[in-house]
Amino acid sequence: MGCNHGKQATPVEVIPGDTVQKRPGSTAQQKGFWTKSKADALQEAVDVVFNKAGESLLGMTFSFTIADPRLKGCPLIGCSSGFGSLCGYTMDDIVGRNCRFLVDPVPREKIDPKMRKHAKDFCEAIAVGKQFRIPENEREDWMPIGRAGDELFCFQVNARKDGSLFNNMFYLKVIELSATLGEELPYIVGLQTELPLGKADLAQLAKNTKVLDHNMNKARCSGPNLFCVNLHDTR
Repeated sequence: MGCNHGKQATPVEVIPGDTVQKRPGSTAQQKGFWTKSKADALQEAVDVVFNKAGESLLGMTFSFTIADPRLKGCPLIGCSSGFGSLCGYTMDDIVGRNCRFLVDPVPREKIDPKMRKHAKDFCEAIAVGKQFRIPENEREDWMPIGRAGDELFCFQVNARKDGSLFNNMFYLKVIELSATLGEELPYIVGLQTELPLGKADLAQLAKNTKVLDHNMNKARCSGPNLFCVNLHDTR
């Protein structure tokens, strides 16, 4: 299923009230918290691990998002600059919002409701310290088997800020990052890339999980050094 570039969603306006509820004392969703310099530093780190010239998985270019499952609605608290380039939004547009703002403008017939529910259920499970696995009767042929319950492969048609549609792969993975000195808490990291050929590309990516796992392990071991996030500012 390729992206239908002939049909566009309505361009999106960022509505001031279209943010999830803040945790008391949280600065993660305040305007200006996630700066361009942080986003650029994160993208630079992501490029080192995932986008090396000649080594990028299937020639794809990846970006990252970071969400806090302990905040209501599991909002994004940060992202790499590549994610902004992918979807056309600025950092202030993105931070503090649930990713549904990329799906809501998409024509209903192009939305995969099961995949949308899987992503929601995954975030809710992680928020209460549980694992999540897609029910066997809802699995698709491309989905890798025998995977951990702290990750989720997703595919959904998304809408950029200008209304153009694109096929978005987002691989969600729980990674513990230090929020305060001596304490690590689980955050949901999203590895994102556009898939021009849709699920055909996704099937190829799913066949290369060893490379993906290797890269994610490098990301996990790098911890805050990779993500360049002053997460203690978010608590």
